Amino acid sequence: MIKDKEMGKKLLESIETLNEAAYELYSMVLNDNERLDDFVKTMQALLIGIKGNVTGLVVEEPALKCNLLVDNALDTLDKLGEISEKKRKLGIIKNELIPEIGEAYVDLLFWGGCFPDPDAMFEYYNNQMKEFYPAPGTDKGRYRYDLSVAVMANNDVEQVDKCLKSLNDAVPEGLRCEYVLFNDGAGEKVAKYFDGLADKNVKVINYKHQTNAPSVIYQLVEGKYVLFLTTENILSKTAVSNMMKCLTSDKKIGAVCPAFVEEDKLNDAESNEYLWHQKSELNTDAVLARSNEILIPTMLGAYFPFMAKRYTEFSSKAMSLIGRRNGKLLYEAGDALACRVHKEKDEKDEDIVLEGIKQFERIMGINPMLEQDVDQDLLSGLDFKNKGKRVDILGINSSFGINLLAIQDRVREESKNLRTNIYSLNEEEAYERDLETIAKKSRFISDWDRDFDKCFPNARFDYIVMEKTNDKLLDLMLLLKLLERLKDGGAMAIHTAEEMPLSDYEPRKVIGDWQILYKQSDE
Repeated sequence: MIKDKEMGKKLLESIETLNEAAYELYSMVLNDNERLDDFVKTMQALLIGIKGNVTGLVVEEPALKCNLLVDNALDTLDKLGEISEKKRKLGIIKNELIPEIGEAYVDLLFWGGCFPDPDAMFEYYNNQMKEFYPAPGTDKGRYRYDLSVAVMANNDVEQVDKCLKSLNDAVPEGLRCEYVLFNDGAGEKVAKYFDGLADKNVKVINYKHQTNAPSVIYQLVEGKYVLFLTTENILSKTAVSNMMKCLTSDKKIGAVCPAFVEEDKLNDAESNEYLWHQKSELNTDAVLARSNEILIPTMLGAYFPFMAKRYTEFSSKAMSLIGRRNGKLLYEAGDALACRVHKEKDEKDEDIVLEGIKQFERIMGINPMLEQDVDQDLLSGLDFKNKGKRVDILGINSSFGINLLAIQDRVREESKNLRTNIYSLNEEEAYERDLETIAKKSRFISDWDRDFDKCFPNARFDYIVMEKTNDKLLDLMLLLKLLERLKDGGAMAIHTAEEMPLSDYEPRKVIGDWQILYKQSDE
């Protein structure tokens, strides 16, 4: 946040004037106005004035990228002078110049005047963002396109070409489809390549200066669904159709990503609902979602503008959490395959990572480094085959629910059984909102003696998973009550290295720090 509020206000007013001028410029080109050149010079002078004032503010608030967006707008105006074709000029103004100016306004407003003030951020999320990034309009309930394919290029033209060719093969025939191609400082070769593709259904945005801000894309999409990916990715031929089937199978599903494999395993797969896995976090390299829901503006950075490096470390986790907290399910479609071209990873600055953790925890209320991986020891000790009836899973202190979802996935795959329910009992309020999304029923519990008997009294479980223990949870009477809740043949897994009251209980298995108790069938 900048200190000079008055300066920020004046700059926002100047950018607003510039935005009005951009629309006027479009009209002048359309009507062959003779004053066009002079008008462009006036706009350039205004941009240069804004840049001069913004440059100093970037030192004060490093998250600001308004100066780069102004530079990109200046570059766009320079290009207009080199182009004679009216149609192309109009396309550049509409798809590039106007969105650039809009992004500059949002950038200065958010980073300069909102962050980190919770009240100002709340106002942005709940009111202002909808003005800057309205959901695509419809005509009598019908979207202009069925699918918007949004591609962000940030590498060489050869890889861009490879990505787009895979997309061309993957987009199902019969879909009314548009492409939004965003060159985020990938260079002149990519710019020329994209310009050569510009058409009625292909919108092009060429940034000379990299911003790492794909939110500009959301200003242009007009499809009912949006597939977003970066050009490091290649899709199998059936990836898009299978992701679409998964997304449209349930209105509660907010977003779907493909399963990432090595390039030599990038095969076409038939649709298989048993390979649709619910996740707590999606890989945002390639994501399909509905355009009118919170996940798309979040994923593209409109909800929380992840433009500063120190805020990008956990952007996929932030998108996933926001989606889940808005009641949306997240799925990885295992029948939709993709691969990511391997790049040399930048060495992470420890200070940046620590700052990212701090900011994420402050905003989301959860440390993003915790509970990220499935516990393989747990899965190896459980049986997932021959589960022909409905499978019920109870998680106790399950954090994000990652292990519960993994159990559900294994049941789907090994027993070909989609009839699964997750229940949750949780002592940590910070995770309650996230567990409510994945669970059929979820309860916060503070007093096991008083409340346990009232929690899901008629439910019996195939799996009970206790991930974080304490003295109360390891109490003999409570453990016996939990064992009573198991179905015949069920298993209770307890994550503890401590001696348990039921240490002599048989049948029993110890794997790593997990102690697994089994309830034998009466048969």
